[in-house]
Amino acid sequence: MENTPLTAKTVDEIVERELHQFWLAPGERLIVGCPPAHGYVGLLLDGKLTLPYEPSRETPVVTGKTRWPLPAPDVLEGDWTDDPTIAYWVVARTADQTAARLADHLAGGKGEARLTLSDRRLAVVYPAKLLEGEDPAQPFRTFDEMPSGVVRSVTALYLGRSFPARPVLQFVFADGSVVYQRDLLAVTRADRAHSRR
Repeated sequence: MENTPLTAKTVDEIVERELHQFWLAPGERLIVGCPPAHGYVGLLLDGKLTLPYEPSRETPVVTGKTRWPLPAPDVLEGDWTDDPTIAYWVVARTADQTAARLADHLAGGKGEARLTLSDRRLAVVYPAKLLEGEDPAQPFRTFDEMPSGVVRSVTALYLGRSFPARPVLQFVFADGSVVYQRDLLAVTRADRAHSRR
């Protein structure tokens, strides 16, 4: 039997099923469960761009190697979605803002750290089997968990100068910082987030 690549819709269904089964607490509702986004993080911190961004604090050690080439050296804010090696674009004024803290995990997670939002909490979720020294019997490990109220909105945008523009999921936080994630199902995910909140 020939190996066929998983479609975005199939990956979405798997992610949601696993989060419902192994991550959500009884009575907790999933708002957005993002799939892995393989690529680098661009961090625009107080107007200064770092690309690729490297974590400024310690994050879990993910096994394996980064599987993509470096991004173009002269990427502009309006062009980041046109570079397929960039999965996230993060905008913050200070390093202690929500988006900047999440950027550490998204950059250090080798594409395996996932933003996950429920009606109770926002967290970065890693598959335990990919973390160094973790018990694979526990399917997920959660980091930087915060109350769901830190999320002001989750919306879908089409960004970039290429045609067609690329779908992006936008998380806007109460402190004004923002995480943009490249996501083929951004519109579906944002619609679901709106209906579930």
